Amino acid sequence: MKRELLFPTPIWKFEKCGVDVNKIHDFIKLVREEDPTGRIASNDGGWQSHDFTDAVMQTNPLIDIRNAIRERAYVAADDFGFRSYSLHITNLWININGKGHYNHLHAHPGSILSGVYYVKLPPCCQGALSFIRRYEEQMMKESWGNAHNFDPWEDHNLLDYDVYPEEDLMVLFPSWLQHTVAKNTGDGERISLSFNLVAHSDFYREIYPR
Repeated sequence: MKRELLFPTPIWKFEKCGVDVNKIHDFIKLVREEDPTGRIASNDGGWQSHDFTDAVMQTNPLIDIRNAIRERAYVAADDFGFRSYSLHITNLWININGKGHYNHLHAHPGSILSGVYYVKLPPCCQGALSFIRRYEEQMMKESWGNAHNFDPWEDHNLLDYDVYPEEDLMVLFPSWLQHTVAKNTGDGERISLSFNLVAHSDFYREIYPR
């Protein structure tokens, strides 16, 4: 017997991106001081900034991480199978989650690739980024009254997949992939940057240059 795994969903992890996290951290503190309220999106507790556009990031201390995102996003998109295309960062925002704060289950509509970059973390218990399989894909396997009629730990049966944060780690994933972020139970703040990208076809760019 030969088994084929159809329609896999990739994620990409880039360790040690080499960005000056202290410079970014200083800028994040300044942004929060100027906007202490922030906004509420998927976060339960904590603080989240409003969006930074690509043009704005090119004129402030986020330019280094902006360039690091673009470089790695092209690597991921090439690996994903994109050809004759260009990428554009639509938005980036800051997340600061203190002890007990987390993010609800959500996805990122309107983009093709999304990601997170970890700036500063508590020494332990930061809370994992969990990617969640669509429940209808899994529950059909379960016999009525018995949820353990198959091995849930096989890779093709997993309901979720956890990525554990590391400072200077960037994670990229397809924007439609559902995900949640567990509570930060450590003593300190989990500080990260989240972002979205869209892809444009070079073919249509030639036909419709504007």
